[in-house]
Amino acid sequence: MASRWTRLVLVSLILLGLQTTLLNDMRPFGVMIPVMLLFAVSAGTIYGSEIGAISGLIIGVMYDFVLSTPLGLASLVFGLAAYVAGLLPFFVREPTWWTRVITIGIVGAVGELAFPLAQSMVGFGGQFQPHVVAVVAFVVVAGMIVAPLLLPVCRWTLKESLVG
Repeated sequence: MASRWTRLVLVSLILLGLQTTLLNDMRPFGVMIPVMLLFAVSAGTIYGSEIGAISGLIIGVMYDFVLSTPLGLASLVFGLAAYVAGLLPFFVREPTWWTRVITIGIVGAVGELAFPLAQSMVGFGGQFQPHVVAVVAFVVVAGMIVAPLLLPVCRWTLKESLVG
């Protein structure tokens, strides 16, 4: 597979399958781990804001097809979250693995917060519930646990390969 974008679609299909089946049934503390969002954010932390935003848009469109929200809402949130995560080198000169893990956890939680906000902006009725603080705290911790697994997968998926 020569194209990074082909690999991204195929790996995202696998993660989408995990997100909609296994992780939908396994909800620790009543919260689903947003693996698709965390994968988009990890693309931003590794490859910068431009590649991260494109990856977030592609991953978000794939996730949009299984949600009942307006088409493009998840892709907008995922793209913005991955873009923000790609700004990490502006704040940390040479990011290490643990600064990337912390960034993935925090930006993943911000992206999880942004989704109900985006839903309310388009009139879909996304409202902040009282348990949103617990959801954000869980997503930060889950993001930091899942990030070391997602980083090597993301590096392989989006590495640039020379053909010809």
